Amino acid sequence: MRYGIVNRPEVFLYEDDLRSRGDELLYGWAVEIRGEREEFYDVETHYGYTGWLPKAAVLPVSLTDLQAREKRRCTKVVIRRFMDVLDEPRVQGKILCTLGRGCMIEVTGEAADGYVSVKTLDGQTGFLSETALIDRADTDAYFWADDREHFFLHQLDQAKTQDAEELLRARAVSMAKLYDGGQYRWAGKSAHGTDCSGLTFMSWFLTGILIYRDASIENRWPVREITLNQILPGDLIYFPGHIGMYIGNDHFIHSTGYSRDFGVAVNSLNPKDDDYRDDLAHAILHVGSLFGVD
Repeated sequence: MRYGIVNRPEVFLYEDDLRSRGDELLYGWAVEIRGEREEFYDVETHYGYTGWLPKAAVLPVSLTDLQAREKRRCTKVVIRRFMDVLDEPRVQGKILCTLGRGCMIEVTGEAADGYVSVKTLDGQTGFLSETALIDRADTDAYFWADDREHFFLHQLDQAKTQDAEELLRARAVSMAKLYDGGQYRWAGKSAHGTDCSGLTFMSWFLTGILIYRDASIENRWPVREITLNQILPGDLIYFPGHIGMYIGNDHFIHSTGYSRDFGVAVNSLNPKDDDYRDDLAHAILHVGSLFGVD
């Protein structure tokens, strides 16, 4: 089996017609290459999603390369909306590339004067503001797991032993709020725009847990149905073809194509609130949680 790392700041993953956008991958994310057609690779992502990725957006690597990267534990994730990688540690430096929230890059040195040294995928040494990065909290281990069918359930168990449930919930909500005001973009997961399930995926990805990328509950991924009266911050609300994250006090955050918002917005399930969405409040299909369920 062949593998690769996305070498573009952001690139769409396409459906079988090679035209319809199905998902979006970001710089530094790994894929397994299952086949190819025309100028596309048939890939599976490290979170179990499949589609067609332009060959030009993939740096070929081996499974050993991915395992070594994981073992080094030097991979960081960009948390700022956008940040330039400079060729020297000063604001006047030449811009090598610009990475957005969710992109991954390897750090090669300790912070000094507000910058950390990094290595780009084309081998250049660059410098990023240390304010731009957080530790990578998820994993590529799906690619070498013995039990892929249940892998995402196991990684949730590990995350919950490392952090208390309340902290994980609060972190996911805070990550979702980073996207507030961003535009709606079909299949998007970048700081340039997200769709509804892209927002919820990225919120939990930045927290360290890989959930299903689309707006449905699937058994292989760690979300299970609960009742609405059990809902807590970080839980997910499913509507027909739509999903949002509950953030407390009857409010939820979601990325919507609704003409009044057209982007990431906070709305209420309470008819007494000015930001109440009556159409969604009466269209809830399911409520899902990563916690308190088998």
